[in-house]
Amino acid sequence: MKNKPPGRPLAALGLLLLGCASDPPTITIEVVPGHEASAFQEDPPVARIEVTATAIEGDVAVSATGVPGGALDFGEIPAEKAYTFEVRGLDAGGATVVRGRSAAGIYLASLAGDALQLFAQRTGQWARPPGELAASRVGAPGAALAERYMILTGGAAAGTAGGVEPARLDAYDLAAWVGSASSGALPRAARSLVVRENLLLALDDDGATWTDLAAGQSAEAPLPAGLASFAEVAGGRTVEATDGRSFVVGATRGGEPAGAPDQPSDAVLVIGADLTLSVARLRHARAGAAAVWVEGLGLVVAGGSADGAGLEVLGDGATAFLPRPFPPDASRGAGAAVIGPGEIALVGGVQGGAAAPTRRLAPGCAASCATAEVEGAALPAAIVDVAAFALAGGRIVAVGSEAGEGGLTRSFVVDVAVGQAEELPLREPRRGATAVPAPNGTLALLGGVHPDGTPALAIETFFPE
Repeated sequence: MKNKPPGRPLAALGLLLLGCASDPPTITIEVVPGHEASAFQEDPPVARIEVTATAIEGDVAVSATGVPGGALDFGEIPAEKAYTFEVRGLDAGGATVVRGRSAAGIYLASLAGDALQLFAQRTGQWARPPGELAASRVGAPGAALAERYMILTGGAAAGTAGGVEPARLDAYDLAAWVGSASSGALPRAARSLVVRENLLLALDDDGATWTDLAAGQSAEAPLPAGLASFAEVAGGRTVEATDGRSFVVGATRGGEPAGAPDQPSDAVLVIGADLTLSVARLRHARAGAAAVWVEGLGLVVAGGSADGAGLEVLGDGATAFLPRPFPPDASRGAGAAVIGPGEIALVGGVQGGAAAPTRRLAPGCAASCATAEVEGAALPAAIVDVAAFALAGGRIVAVGSEAGEGGLTRSFVVDVAVGQAEELPLREPRRGATAVPAPNGTLALLGGVHPDGTPALAIETFFPE
């Protein structure tokens, strides 16, 4: 088979499936550039394409290599297994300039039709995969679901038409590269979300509901002892721990210095690995704080208070936070990311009405603790509600909103090691978008509204390498 012409799907690869029939069929895999039709022709252009299919059991891994416009053939592979596909586009010098990865667990024997699309994009920049959301939302909580989907719910309707049911789920499918909307609605319009496989916990000020999306059943979550109401944490950011727990941190609300920010909160809702709910309390109520899980230390909450310690830590197995002896940090709206063993960086936010500097600190410090400002790594504008995502080598992707009413969503790569902040322009300027770590290893940006008031339906993804 030949690759498709430029601007169309860029590779057609033959897979001869074993075990399907006496004359096994051939499935065509199309490598597509999504909305960035010239991705493979940009400088430096792609000279060679490599595609690898790996069974999730790890016992089958086959690759095919060819030039754009040439033929590639995997040969025969077992059709009854589930695969993850990896695409690399290499320039003439052998450097990877295009990457793509499918959702995990694609069963070739169950494909509808005889073609499978794989999206590939230029590395180090935003790109728009095929398809779009059925509807967009502003300031909506989002999450990854079932190792395949990205979802939005709650928030405000985007665009002049409006009319989106707040409690409806809008999803994007990383296997089919299309958006869809749920036919029904969740029992409540979520301000915060927690996802466990097919289970979704939606929280608003009035309560919390578990919904089994596979079974279509919902049940109210009991108010845990020590929490006056779910309003203490609703709207807070969800932080995932490596031990199976999740934390909805009320203190992360209220990063926006204009308007009417959320009231400070000292409450953290803890969702155990067994789905039980409990509460942990900060020593000081905070608003616009940053929160991050640090392996070997625990949940770290920093900033957001002019009176309390600069940060507090909820250690492994602890039920209450322990303040660390850092000076008070009144900054609001920063994001936190781990940049090395036992070390984090705070990026973005506002401090004293101006953009806060990028700071690095060791939250496990026990005495004479201080933050260190990273010269050259401050964001060039006051950016709040920052979500920070760690990359290799002490780099961070920071996504947030310009401070002030209706500020645009902006993103940056911050290199703490060398002291540098570089903006990553979005393909479509928008405000109110939501950043979600996607199941295929990319960072995804969903939702929002364009400056002209139209809904932003295309999603954008960032492949860091």
